[in-house]
Amino acid sequence: MRSPLLTLCALLALCTAGGAVLAPPARATAARPVASGGAAEMSGPQAVGLVLAGGAILIIAGQLLRLRLRIRRERQGGGTDED
Repeated sequence: MRSPLLTLCALLALCTAGGAVLAPPARATAARPVASGGAAEMSGPQAVGLVLAGGAILIIAGQLLRLRLRIRRERQGGGTDED
């Protein structure tokens, strides 16, 4: 069974590699004018990639925090190991 982190990273790699599998079929549309603020709209695959990247960062940060706390516990004389 894959860990959630590996699954999330695999999905992130898929989306950043072009997302050809997830991309909808191309449609011929007229070019839309960009909003007056200068910010362009984000496409669907870009949004998915951004959400996956954010999730991966949160998971990695959580794992690092857990490791840091475990190391601190071990240095202070142990306690019980929950895993």
